[in-house]
Amino acid sequence: MLTVWCVCVGDGYKHDYVHILRNMVRRNLSIEHRFVCISDRHIDGIDTIGPPTNLQGWWQKLSLFKAGVAGETNLYLDLDVVVTGSLDELVARYSDKPLATPWNWARSGHGGCQSSVMLWGGKDAYTIYDEFPHEIAHWPPINKPPILWGDQEFITTRRHNGFPVTQIDADLVKSYKYHAKPMGRVPDNCRVVVFHGKPDPHECSEQWIKDAWC
Repeated sequence: MLTVWCVCVGDGYKHDYVHILRNMVRRNLSIEHRFVCISDRHIDGIDTIGPPTNLQGWWQKLSLFKAGVAGETNLYLDLDVVVTGSLDELVARYSDKPLATPWNWARSGHGGCQSSVMLWGGKDAYTIYDEFPHEIAHWPPINKPPILWGDQEFITTRRHNGFPVTQIDADLVKSYKYHAKPMGRVPDNCRVVVFHGKPDPHECSEQWIKDAWC
């Protein structure tokens, strides 16, 4: 069975973000699935598991690749995404890959993979965790190259070293900041809008966000 994952650790997001994401997934995914949140606290009505590692912040996402944590077929979504269309095509096209992510749009200089949306199947992704040096997981993060800022920079280094990361079709996953906001609407065929950095979805006034994010 497909498992849909999110992570809620620390005090960055309240529980309502988990419930809203679960509701968006329910409305937009017809494939049988289990929705699971990795969290350091109980969340009413949500299937939760405790953090599998002591990694903090967004680094905790890498624990999904620890042997024995994830299932055979997986979709991960950040809490601050907005699901704007059917997720079925994403799952059908990419959930059997060793790992699939969008390429990063951020202009911070990090480049590489964007880990707000990830799909993977099988055990190949275990090597991502197995080869991760925990001492580099600074929290709060440090923006001081060559120190890595976060999990997606480490995943990018693994891709550069030969791990097979498949790029998700750029039309299916878009940036709010660089794509949706300038257009004033959801880009055509977009299934997930990623809110990297600020603002968060609850801070936006566009009607399409209010319609989807509930």
